[in-house]
Amino acid sequence: MKKISLLMLSFLGAMALQAQDYTDALRYSESFVEGNGRYMAMGGATTALGGNVSSLSVNPAGAAVFKKSVFELSPSYQYTKSENHYTGYDRAFASKIRIPSLGLVAYKPMKQNSVFVSGLSFAFAMNAQNRYDETIQYTTKNATNSLTDDFVRLASNKKWYDNYNTLAWNTYLLDSLSDGTIYSDYIKDGVYGEYQDVTIDRTGVKREYLFNFGVDFSEWVFVGADLVFENIAYSETKKITEKDKNDNLEYLNSFTYTENLEAVGNGVGGKFGILARPIEYIRIGAAVHTPIKYNISEDYESRIVANYDKPINTAGDVTVKNKYTSSNDYKVAQPAKFVGSLGFVYKNIANVGVDIETMNYANCMYEADFDISDANETIDTTLGKVTNLKCGGEFRYGPFTFRAGYAMYGNPYKNVSGDNFYRNDYSAGVGLATNSMYCDLSWLRAKSKQTNSLYKNLAGNDLTANSTIKRDYITFTFGVKF
Repeated sequence: MKKISLLMLSFLGAMALQAQDYTDALRYSESFVEGNGRYMAMGGATTALGGNVSSLSVNPAGAAVFKKSVFELSPSYQYTKSENHYTGYDRAFASKIRIPSLGLVAYKPMKQNSVFVSGLSFAFAMNAQNRYDETIQYTTKNATNSLTDDFVRLASNKKWYDNYNTLAWNTYLLDSLSDGTIYSDYIKDGVYGEYQDVTIDRTGVKREYLFNFGVDFSEWVFVGADLVFENIAYSETKKITEKDKNDNLEYLNSFTYTENLEAVGNGVGGKFGILARPIEYIRIGAAVHTPIKYNISEDYESRIVANYDKPINTAGDVTVKNKYTSSNDYKVAQPAKFVGSLGFVYKNIANVGVDIETMNYANCMYEADFDISDANETIDTTLGKVTNLKCGGEFRYGPFTFRAGYAMYGNPYKNVSGDNFYRNDYSAGVGLATNSMYCDLSWLRAKSKQTNSLYKNLAGNDLTANSTIKRDYITFTFGVKF
């Protein structure tokens, strides 16, 4: 495929296709707290019970329940399996060893006074709020379309994007006839059937550092507040490779289109909570998390590497490369969250906790020096209010504790058919405690579904692929009391 001439097309005024959308806002706003062994084993439903370092991230009043100072550390092994469906079935795997939680609580007993304060607590904790590690792969050996179809569709409509189809033009994946008609090798030869592989690698974490103050009012009412600093680190690489394995095309042998996004951000917020013990066996709690505005810095790169069976230009090249880079700074607001909790405590034998969380993702909002109004409108029409439900229990037998939990996270998308809950967590664990130390071991399986948009075909229809993500967390906690 020899390029006829470089026509005066409209890509001189090209714009970048890469832009913020509702998926970025949702990614940075969602929280699935990864905590210590007890918290994970009970599905996160330790909020009303208090006395747990990780639950301070949900209801800060839980710190006031402690009767001793503690320090704990929780390493965790995470194994992620993706089951992917495009034109067939594929699987991919990823694994990491992390430290999702650590914390220190300093407890100070008080003599009862006129306001009945019996204890104060000061705490610092680090908890992972979201984990992004996953690998997704879609492979087909009998494709009926090509990424170059999307390049041709846009170019034919006089839409040129520096990070997308302009790269295809510069690497000879697109050509033009004398009348200006844009085509590719696939369209020219009227045959597909090529090998196609799509790989999406995501890594990163959203982590929270909190400073807590709690007050115990005579062991009947507990109040607390968190000052939180949140940090986001996210990386995504999307790679689409196509190969003419059957040698159906005259020139093109293979090409790879790659997008790479690196994002870091931080934000500051607050959390306020209260726990009450109206009767001996009942615990009631409520908490509110303030909105957080994240300052995000993104570095983006897209590139194409194309390989040909014979020289493709006058320089005699058989491999041609081209890339695009950009950087953006913007702000995105995470909406407020409201938490209600209920706990049942039977002596020192059994505990049961239930948490309900609600937040409205339609309240996510971008702020930037460039026009981002379309993204905010899309958020408002695409995302909505969610309700998350967590429940868990534990049973003590001597120094041992046996635990189990279940959690359901609401679907944040409006006007979609299917499950109202798009993530389900199942968990179990065991613990051992003495007067001076404790050890907890837990397993949690998180199962969620996602849809990934690959590209559009010649008709402009969005080609999507579905994945089921299964994450297994094995968490061990070691803590000392003093």
